[in-house]
This record gives sequence, structure tokens and C-alpha cells, in this order.
Amino acid sequence: MSLTFPDLEVKMECYEGPLAVLLTLIRRNKVSIWDIPLSTITERFLDYVDLVTEMNLKIAEDFIEIASLLIYVKSRMLLPVDGDGHEDDPREELVERIIEYERLRHMVSSIDDLPMLHRDVFVRGKTVYGDGDEYDLLCLCTVFFEFMKSREERYLEIREIKPTLEEKLDALKTILNTSGVYVWDMDEDLEQPEKVATVLGILELTKIKVATVIQRRPFGKIVIKRRNGHGALAHDQGRDAGQVQ
Repeated sequence: MSLTFPDLEVKMECYEGPLAVLLTLIRRNKVSIWDIPLSTITERFLDYVDLVTEMNLKIAEDFIEIASLLIYVKSRMLLPVDGDGHEDDPREELVERIIEYERLRHMVSSIDDLPMLHRDVFVRGKTVYGDGDEYDLLCLCTVFFEFMKSREERYLEIREIKPTLEEKLDALKTILNTSGVYVWDMDEDLEQPEKVATVLGILELTKIKVATVIQRRPFGKIVIKRRNGHGALAHDQGRDAGQVQ
């Protein structure tokens, strides 16, 4: 909406009320709200009221109220000040209403900037499922079992541990009977099953108290010594306790 008066042009996107027009006039004249030039502002506001009255009498009621207030304040400003010089500024009420209106307008603008449901944010509607085709339960079961049969069968291969604990225990006894000591390096390049069998064999020799085990540091070399007072180790000694095939 664009209105043109002598030396004044007021453009408003939409009608917001008399306070909006009054605030626009103040801003366009680049004056402070607390220092309103009532003579100029009142004259131009009344021109706007005349135009609004011609357009819509119902809307004009709000404008006439503010126009009456402007005329009242203007007349108060023309009266001489009392002798003591302490008199309330008659513009105070009008200024407070304008400030309150401006504050509310900023609040509304801030709220309007927030995302709004059904304007900026849209909720996905519910999915509507049709009746669909009917299937026989037996048919569904048949398809399911056929699918299960078609799946690739998986097998777990279990291999026999070589050497067995019995074989490794006999080998350790042979070494101890020959040299009395066996040094085993845990980093020795052996298959995992043989490493496991070696550890179990060493533990079995200590369990039957025919050998002592020494290891200076974690994961270091393991020294197995035949204990004093024991003759040659029989191959069947400790076999019952450590027999694992």
C-alpha cells in the first residue's frame, strides 16, 4: 500500500493499525520517539485518517482514537507550564504505547522466523496399506523351506591335533632323559597345535613333579630341567593324567 502526501511518502505492505502508521511516520522523519514533533506528525497522521475513513469506516475507529490522543497531546503542549516548571510530559503515554507496540512487533517477527509446522515443516502422512493378495499358509511354508534348502550349507572342519599331547610328552621325556634339560623358545616357528601340545606337556611334567620350569621374563625362553633324584623318565609316567587324543 502506497500513500503520497506533500513532502511525505508512506509505503506499507499491509494494514497493521494506527500505531504502525504513527511509528512509520516517526521513522521516516528520522526523529526520536521521545522527541516527537507533534505538529508535523499530527497533521500527516490526520491526512492518513481521512484516507482510511473513506476506505473503511470500521477500521477508521482505531485511527480516530489515536488521532484524538495526538490532538489532546498537541493541545497540552501548547499550554503554558506551571510556575514550578515541573509538569509531566503529555507525550509520555503516547510514547509508551508506541514503544510497547514496537516491542510486540519485534517479538512477533522473531516467532515468525521460527520453522512452523505445515508452513516450513511437513510431517509425512501415514502409509495406507491395501488389502493385498491372499496367500495360502501352506504355500508360504513351502516357499520358506525351499529357501532354507537353497542356502549354502556351512561346515566346520575339525582336524585331529598333531602331535597329540601323548606324543609330545614322550618327546619331552626323551630329551630330558638324554640331556637333562630342554630349552623351548616360544617364538619358535611351530604350528599352533604343536605349540599348544608343548605347553600342555611341560605343565604335565611339572604336575607329576619330575621336572622344574624356569622362565626369566614373560614370553621369554622356557627352561625345563629334570629334577634331581629322578632316574630315567618312563614314557608311560604321567600318561594317565595327560592322555589327550
